[in-house]
Amino acid sequence: MRRNRLIMGAVVAGCVGGGGTGPSTPSREPVSIATSPTDRTIAALQPAKLGGGSGELERAIAAYYERAATRRSYIMTDKPLYQPGETIWFRADLRATGTLLGGQPVGLTMQLVSPRGAIVAQKRVLARDGLARNDFALADTLEGGEYTIAMVADDGTQDGRKIVVNTYQAPRLQKTVELLRKAYGEGDHVTAAIEIKHATGEAFADRAVTGVVTIDDAELQHLAIKTDRDGKATARFQLPAKMQRGDGLLTILAEDGGVTESIQKRIPIVMKTLQFALFPEGGELVDNVPGRVYFMARTLVGKPADVEGKVVDDRGATVAELVSVHDGMGRFELLPSTDRRYQVVITKPAGITARFEVPVARPGGCVIRSVDQGAASTLRVAAICNTSRRLAVEAVLRERRLGGGAFEVAAGEPTLVELPVDANAQGAVRVTLFSAGNEPLAERLVYHGMGRDLTITMTADKQRYSPRDPVKLRVRTTDADGKPVKANVGVAVVDETVLSFADDKSARIRARMFLEPELGATAADPIEEPNFYFGDQPEAAAALDALLATRGYRRFEWRPIIGSLGGQP
Repeated sequence: MRRNRLIMGAVVAGCVGGGGTGPSTPSREPVSIATSPTDRTIAALQPAKLGGGSGELERAIAAYYERAATRRSYIMTDKPLYQPGETIWFRADLRATGTLLGGQPVGLTMQLVSPRGAIVAQKRVLARDGLARNDFALADTLEGGEYTIAMVADDGTQDGRKIVVNTYQAPRLQKTVELLRKAYGEGDHVTAAIEIKHATGEAFADRAVTGVVTIDDAELQHLAIKTDRDGKATARFQLPAKMQRGDGLLTILAEDGGVTESIQKRIPIVMKTLQFALFPEGGELVDNVPGRVYFMARTLVGKPADVEGKVVDDRGATVAELVSVHDGMGRFELLPSTDRRYQVVITKPAGITARFEVPVARPGGCVIRSVDQGAASTLRVAAICNTSRRLAVEAVLRERRLGGGAFEVAAGEPTLVELPVDANAQGAVRVTLFSAGNEPLAERLVYHGMGRDLTITMTADKQRYSPRDPVKLRVRTTDADGKPVKANVGVAVVDETVLSFADDKSARIRARMFLEPELGATAADPIEEPNFYFGDQPEAAAALDALLATRGYRRFEWRPIIGSLGGQP
């Protein structure tokens, strides 16, 4: 198919982040994030009696976001990779942050920007009900490289999406290679999962492939590998005990019909040190109150690094152990004391000599803790304080108050809080504990409404087609309860081998609207594979919890909202 047209349409409010192409994955039961004795104690509690919150605080939140309302946007293209002479079909969603509604028509300036920063093409389009659509025809002589589709709305909202323009030969095979860890050290054993399929979808079954391991520009090893009947295989090898730079590459070679194709994967090797940041849940640790500490490990070039380690106190005793759950992120639990100091020691990858200081606990205060979520109409968190007191809790989702109330806590005892909320709401909720004097005490992001998505199923009128046959697709959209719902959707028809070749892992609309803006993601500091957190992998729930507690870590920003109330943020 020389041209892949994108059939444009709006995504209605409340249905953002729905399916993709093909039948949607059925909703799965979320995996519990409760792992410690404190978590299990909280899970067995009855929710605290919730009273009315501060009316002043509620009005201040509403007034602030009414003054500071913003929009969120998403640019969709029919594919991530183009050749000169093809046409880029695009659509742009522009929606109010608080409601995800489109609002009044607004003009957009859409530009195609070259790798050198030159504007190759520009169009003015009108967004109606939050949606604009158009195309850019690429010249046959256009130079290759990474281009940007840039959007500037008349209200000042800006966005951009990267696409690649290059002359390429569509591969005969679809190939994926995934390393099972995000970081390796000297002498570590490396395992990589391989999957190869023909362009038509059949497995590259029972075939020999070759793996080539290159370390510091020298070939270390050739691996003889064979795929199984599903086209899957595993590559295993050991890194040298000593490396100069730690520049590693795994290349997989597969021959089909006299043509050899390859795929390469960079081996994330950590040499001697890494970036390691620690984030006490809610803001700070409190003396003699069980608290969680989240961590994020990265290589010196900013890539995720999976780690294992332990926490030792200033007497040398091990008080906790840690293992990253995804992309170098994870958590451990600590019962801190103000007269002790704690350090993290990394045991894997081997050779990390640096130690990392755990933030010192405060002598008094409260901590907030994420817990397993229950019904769609409630949002659950836990609070623990070292003194008895009355607290208020406020939950804010995308510039609007989702819920709140007041409750009592006993000294040193965990309290479960269950806020009544909109069952149709979804996203990263900012949950804050306040003192009776409207002073923010602890805060974190909690994801609410996971799985409450628009479900899109597509059924073809035939199972097989010949070239140039007409194709009819029946599209059905339902809500999270399986009830039919009216929606306008965008459908792209693209050669699957092109998608495999491009290996595009940028955020789709759900991650873009619900997650990335809350975490301050930018082109210079993106979220690695943001769509992973909405998938069905067993570790996705714990990984999302860790992501929200690290990339979403907040030092209180309530002064603009409650400054007039006399609070002390």
